[in-house]
Amino acid sequence: PYLVALPLRQSELARPDPLLPVVGASMSALIALLRVFARQEETLVLRGPTGVGKSRLARWCHAESQRAARRFETLDLSSIPEELQMAELFGWKRGAFTGAVKDTQGAITRAQDGTLFIGEIDKLSLKAQAGLLNVLEGRIYRPIGDETSERHANVRFIVGTNADLGAAVRAGRFREDLYYRINVLPVRVPALDERVDEIPMWAHYMLHRRHDEGAAGGVHLAPDAVELLARSAWPGNLRQLDSILRRAYALAVFECGVESQELAIERRHVDRALLFEGSSEEGPVIHQLWKAAQSFVQEAERRARSGGTLPLELADAFRGLVLGLAVHRAGDRDGAFRMFAQEHLLKNRNHHRVLRREIERVRELSRALGDHSSELVALLERSPM
Repeated sequence: PYLVALPLRQSELARPDPLLPVVGASMSALIALLRVFARQEETLVLRGPTGVGKSRLARWCHAESQRAARRFETLDLSSIPEELQMAELFGWKRGAFTGAVKDTQGAITRAQDGTLFIGEIDKLSLKAQAGLLNVLEGRIYRPIGDETSERHANVRFIVGTNADLGAAVRAGRFREDLYYRINVLPVRVPALDERVDEIPMWAHYMLHRRHDEGAAGGVHLAPDAVELLARSAWPGNLRQLDSILRRAYALAVFECGVESQELAIERRHVDRALLFEGSSEEGPVIHQLWKAAQSFVQEAERRARSGGTLPLELADAFRGLVLGLAVHRAGDRDGAFRMFAQEHLLKNRNHHRVLRREIERVRELSRALGDHSSELVALLERSPM
């Protein structure tokens, strides 16, 4: 079941923790564990796909820790060339290398007494890995070019990655000793597709946070639009959801022509926003079919969690979708069946009966999914005789 019947009011949106505004049932146990881990001093590893909110969770852990009153510093290794990683970590003295015109603090120095979040730790060079290992074990470091004094690193480390660090160790790209030194409090942050119960709440939160001030009358997300979001796949996770909502909002503004009135974002706006996702690079057909299979399985998983089922036979409706679209594009049934090497059905004039059967399967799937106004079914019903 989706949370489409429970749109969040602005008063409700103001209550949550700004660093953790949405916590669904799928994440509640993990957040309870993270609250305990946040108060420890050991290294915390946040592992999960890009866009799931690892940096937000790192900030939340810092706010929940004993170091909350101190600085939270972020070092994103994905944007730092390997040859500069040591300098960015430890800082440098004037003249240490070409371009070092003044003493500069590194991330560890800036995070002194606080927390340092190192994003994309898997991109750390082997040389920088050795340097970080020394800091973690001895809590001592020197800025680049400073060979006379040691500095103490009173820092809590949180690291993030979307990679399998164990596989990186086996491939020789990540030091085994560093892996075991940081892998003390490992946490896997699930993808948004595994947190379907949170999608409606995140959608309302993102939309109101971004656009309430822009529309004097406020902005409203229609229940069927929320349902469409909940049924969609999110390979880009929260970052992608936010982009889709921004795009749907812009499409709604374009349609209405003004931003001064209360704005309603309908299902058609979200549908169009989602269509833009595949316009630039859809990838091979097998990849698109795999995404369709993922959506079907995700729906079955959602039903299983609430005690329901989704019969596997309904997956046969894909044939009807293919045939119906082919008939529509070809303009006649005979041409569509020839397209798929089904001439034997044309000889016996059985293709009309076959297409009716396949269309009925699509209708069964539509009824099972509760999509009684399916545009696909309408397309099939308009197919030429």
